[in-house]
Amino acid sequence: MLSNVRHPPALLDRTINQDRRWTDVFEDTIERTAGAVQKKKPPTPDELWAERSRNASFNHPADPYTGLRLGVPENGDLGEIFRRLQTRLRRNRVIQEVSRQRRHEKKGVKRRRLSSERWRRMFANEVRKKVQLVSTIRRRGAY
Repeated sequence: MLSNVRHPPALLDRTINQDRRWTDVFEDTIERTAGAVQKKKPPTPDELWAERSRNASFNHPADPYTGLRLGVPENGDLGEIFRRLQTRLRRNRVIQEVSRQRRHEKKGVKRRRLSSERWRRMFANEVRKKVQLVSTIRRRGAY
């Protein structure tokens, strides 16, 4: 007994189509089953890029120094401005880079330093996640 699956007629009725070659049968089957799905080609990366570029709205920077300066108000506190400058330099690690460039750093020493920095960053991230987990558990009222 045949199942409910539709089979191609060329494969079921050989008496009518005995002169057809098997390749024709397979090609017809592929066209019937996969041809409808594959008719629409996916867009190329260039077409995707062009379409997304047309739809995107970019705010171009005013000049090359747009993100690199601090605004100084007319009657602003000069100490506060210097603290903001110091914070931005520390966040971007400019001071560390300048002090490192004063002397040459050997390749092995640099490799060890970068490995240590990576390890510290990963460790701090894991500790931060654990602290967040404990604080969420405490907020639920478990302790």
